[in-house]
Amino acid sequence: MPFIRLEQLLNRSVKQAGLTPKLAHSKVLEEFTAVIEKSFGPQAAGKVKPLYLKDSVLTVACLSSALVAAITEQQRRLIEELNRPYRQAVVEQIRFLT
Repeated sequence: MPFIRLEQLLNRSVKQAGLTPKLAHSKVLEEFTAVIEKSFGPQAAGKVKPLYLKDSVLTVACLSSALVAAITEQQRRLIEELNRPYRQAVVEQIRFLT
């Protein structure tokens, strides 16, 4: 009997349990903060918090209306960057709570 890599076992278990979409959503929330920091700097990342992803809409809390405007201006590019690892449209829109 050949050895099976732990990564393969975990991936199989996650898929069987139906957790793949939930993990992707969680990962998008983490990646959003990194994308904002990379695009706008660490100060901006401290003013923005991704809350949840539902029906391909990422809801984000933001403390600065100027930052909302800047993110909205670059929204298409940010969404493409968030979706790149998944090869599908996990995020289609960003909604802001201010």
